[in-house]
Order: sequence, then structure tokens, then C-alpha cells
Amino acid sequence: MDFQHESYIVLDLPSPVKEKIYDIRDYHKDTLRASLPVEITVAGSSGVGVIEPGQDKEVVFNTIKNIAMNTSPILASFEEVLRFPGTDLFVFTLKNEERFRLLHEEIIKSGIKFKPNKFPYRPYCTLRSRTPISDKEVEEIMGTKLSDEFILDTISIYMVDKIPLNRLYTVKLSGK
Repeated sequence: MDFQHESYIVLDLPSPVKEKIYDIRDYHKDTLRASLPVEITVAGSSGVGVIEPGQDKEVVFNTIKNIAMNTSPILASFEEVLRFPGTDLFVFTLKNEERFRLLHEEIIKSGIKFKPNKFPYRPYCTLRSRTPISDKEVEEIMGTKLSDEFILDTISIYMVDKIPLNRLYTVKLSGK
């Protein structure tokens, strides 16, 4: 069996920070975002595109498992809210992007094939994408703060074939 729909490789956010992001999404009445996992994409939305169809899922899963076995959990925290230029997409950026960039590069070098993507890699967590947005709402979301530190220790592959998304695979980061 291969990848028949767009599929992303992500780091799942843990509780209680995950619930805090859901609360932000709910507050901003973004029903689409509220129905999606709270995560940081490491392959699929920037840097490289989604997993190229036609690859054997088990081979991809084993590749991600091997990467996870050699990757230690990531201590992370959010920095500021960013609005992507020309869009109504608002995201939390991360204070230290180095570990995310290293993981992204490791996945790219792994042999998994990805569709092209025109955007450079930038790790983030989406807060809101609902449009339109008023000036007051922009001001409000841009001022959102979340100072929690959290440990990202789960990598998953999600396929976009329905809502809620289909989690195809998940594995713990267990490297030293």
C-alpha cells in the first residue's frame, strides 16, 4: 500500500500545551484548525512538500522509526506570533529552531521522496487560518503569548484524506 493522499511528517504537541493551542483556535472560531492535530510539521508544508505518492508505507514507516531511534526528545517553547505575508495564517514561531531544522534535514536525507515546495523550511504551530479577520482580531492574535516549555517526543505521519486526519504512523523519539 502506498500514499494515496497528501501526507505530512509532524511532531505532536503534548498536553497541556496542546489543549492551550486548541483553546486559542476555539476562541478565534477556527473550526477547521480546531479539528486538526496540534503539531509542528517537519516535512510537508515548507522545505519539502508532502510525501511523494507511490512509496511503500512500510518502508517510509521504518525509515521514520530509525530516525526516531536516533533523535532525542526536543525541549521547545514558543516565541512570537507570525502572520504569513499576504495571508490570514497566524502561527507561533519557536524560540530555538536548530533541532527542528536538523530533524528536517535528516528526513530529507533519509531517502523518502517528497513533492517540491517553494517555501524555505520554518517550524511553527498554526493558531488560526480562518478568514476574513478584523483589525481587532489581528491585534488580539498578534499579542498572544504562551510561555510554557514542553517536550516533543512523538513523531507522526498524517494523511489528509478526511477530517479528522488519518494518523498513519506514530513513534517516540528515543535517541540519546
